[in-house]
Amino acid sequence: MPVDTVDDIRSVALTPLSLDGEIIGSLNQGDTSVSRFEPGTDTSLLEQLGVKVSLCLSNVTAHEKLRYLAYRDVLTGLLNRRVVGNILKREFARSRRYRSPLSVAFLDLNPFKAINDTYGHEVGDLVLRHIADILSLLSRASDAVSRYAGDEFVIILPETSRANADSLMKRISKYTADHPLIHEGRTITVSFSYGCAATTDHGIVSPDDLLRAADRRLYRAKDRVP
Repeated sequence: MPVDTVDDIRSVALTPLSLDGEIIGSLNQGDTSVSRFEPGTDTSLLEQLGVKVSLCLSNVTAHEKLRYLAYRDVLTGLLNRRVVGNILKREFARSRRYRSPLSVAFLDLNPFKAINDTYGHEVGDLVLRHIADILSLLSRASDAVSRYAGDEFVIILPETSRANADSLMKRISKYTADHPLIHEGRTITVSFSYGCAATTDHGIVSPDDLLRAADRRLYRAKDRVP
């Protein structure tokens, strides 16, 4: 409603709007006539309107949730495996077309099973979210960060050489070590192994080659973890 008409309102009707049984707002109607919305006026039509608007809001919310779940990992909020696979194909084609570097970092927590066994799966989920937050914080807007599977994460790094990707992962590793997860007064140290690969590496001719090369370097790194 225009601001300059607010002072002209003489009567108001408020219709509550609900979502999943909870009041989330109201549909507000005003009139310049003092008798338009009087106490005791039949409100059945307004109530029906409120129900219809609430149903519309519920449908929109359900649609947005489905769309979110189609692109995002439920636990961490990061991109899911299917989406990151599509992004990798797109960025690989762009890298080839413009002859620009593209790197992939593949990382895996050390040792995630021990965290679950020691603290329980609820804390394990907190650890995954903790790592996801750190990866999102330290990556660029142009990077694609995803939870690939379990405790594995993949970062797609456009316009990035393997040396620069490795430098980034070292910074993230140090930041993770310096910022442990604090839960119920306990300090839970989190670390990960990683492998990086780039389109400039020998033998990389497809997006799958790039991902597999990063995966192989990841598992060589894990073999060196004491």
